[in-house]
Amino acid sequence: MPCRARRDAMLTLTSSPLPHHLLCMAGAEETKAKPPPLIYSTPFAIKHGTHAAHEHQPPRSRTRSVASPAMDMELLLVLLFLLFLALPVLPAPVRLELARVDANLTGHDLIRRAVQRSLDRPGVVVPRPGGGGGAATAADGGRRSSSSAAASAPVVAGGGEYLVKLGIGTPQHFFSAAIDTATDLVWMQCQPCVSCYRQLDPVFNPRLSSSYAVVPCSSDTCIQFDEHRCRSEDDDACQYTYKYSGNGVTRGTLAIDKLAVGSDVFHGVVFGCSDSSAGGPPAQASGLVGLGRGSLSLVSQLSVRRFMYCLPPPVSRTPGKLVLGAAADAVRNVSDRVTITMSSSTRYPSYYYLNLDGLAVGDQTPRMVKAMAPPPTARRGAAPAGSGGSANAYGMIVDIASTISFLEASLYEELADDLEEELRLPRATPLDLCFILPEGVGMDRVYVPTVSLSFDGRWLELERDRLFVEDGRTMCLMVGKTSGVSILGNFQQQNMHVLYNLRRGKITFAKASCESMP
Repeated sequence: MPCRARRDAMLTLTSSPLPHHLLCMAGAEETKAKPPPLIYSTPFAIKHGTHAAHEHQPPRSRTRSVASPAMDMELLLVLLFLLFLALPVLPAPVRLELARVDANLTGHDLIRRAVQRSLDRPGVVVPRPGGGGGAATAADGGRRSSSSAAASAPVVAGGGEYLVKLGIGTPQHFFSAAIDTATDLVWMQCQPCVSCYRQLDPVFNPRLSSSYAVVPCSSDTCIQFDEHRCRSEDDDACQYTYKYSGNGVTRGTLAIDKLAVGSDVFHGVVFGCSDSSAGGPPAQASGLVGLGRGSLSLVSQLSVRRFMYCLPPPVSRTPGKLVLGAAADAVRNVSDRVTITMSSSTRYPSYYYLNLDGLAVGDQTPRMVKAMAPPPTARRGAAPAGSGGSANAYGMIVDIASTISFLEASLYEELADDLEEELRLPRATPLDLCFILPEGVGMDRVYVPTVSLSFDGRWLELERDRLFVEDGRTMCLMVGKTSGVSILGNFQQQNMHVLYNLRRGKITFAKASCESMP
């Protein structure tokens, strides 16, 4: 039976459309045994014409033998079992090391580069020495969600500070990719590369992989992209354009292949085989691994219910950790933890979005938190930042690919005023909010108040080492200003076990060293 016929036969046996690209792997052997002709029809089968002619079929002969119901049920169970084997499902927790980009640099140089990459991510107000700032807003042209025509993305997934080692294809091609919780698509640069950024790893050649296959242009997976087309009349391959924001874009062929994650190999993982990209990740990464909430992210494709990571301090030589399929009680033994319910935002459906409803500096208690300013004005024609679902007018996106955090402009100004009043140190200008340390006195000897963020009444406290970085005689706040939705960067998440419970829609921040993470 041809590959397409096998695919459509499988689809007719199910009650809902399946990811049919998973059923037609390149190099699959054609089976010689033909099952009894099944006359079930689905909208998909009619759309693709496989069973379009069944309405005009001649009447069956009354003397024709018919398979028994028991045989039909046995065939159904066998086909469903084979389908289960074809789907990429996480069998057990997978533990991976996270390498830091620029890990070979000294602490100060590493942090400077990481901060610059964060400032280059569109959607933030880039502070300049002397007070000015250049706005690069989401309205300047962000990507749309892969699952809906949502508004522009507030961040660009072209950054990336932590790398994971993966393998793709048959035989395996090993490569490093940046992980990003603020995007969905898994993509890497492929040969022939028409217009790509420079990468350190060899570029993947899909022609050398016997398990590589393209996703059909007419498939439901392809049409999730706002910008897609067919390569040619003779080639039904899905050609996609995936825009992140501003200068971040990747183009190429949507494909499937085996993906090695740790010691496990998953079949039929959808990824973008990019032949053109701009505003991409650093040269240490061959592409990106999206861990967002959309259907094309790695965690969605592997049916991961929970995942967890821990990020060591930037100057540490200890690698970070990522666990796909983490246990529900993974942070049970950490006493200093807070669990926050994620919100749903129609404007940012793929992001891990938290309602931000309070800000406190120092010893303020929740009842002493200042009243929030009016919500930021949305650009003309766009929905408010937190419209739809349970999201409020303010929000904060958890973004592992950005080093520094960003606060909406009015909230940032409130924070800056409070910190300046508490610290009483002269200002410096490397970043928007820096202070000059007393002669011969390190940051560890200076009083720094905690900054607490409230998410639906659940308070996350950030201490000195998660707020400021020391550089010579200055200490600078690792929080910037944005004209859009706020962002929780990885600097504020250091030495935390961050557990995403996707099944229950919750995120837990547990303060503990990465060495103690199971």
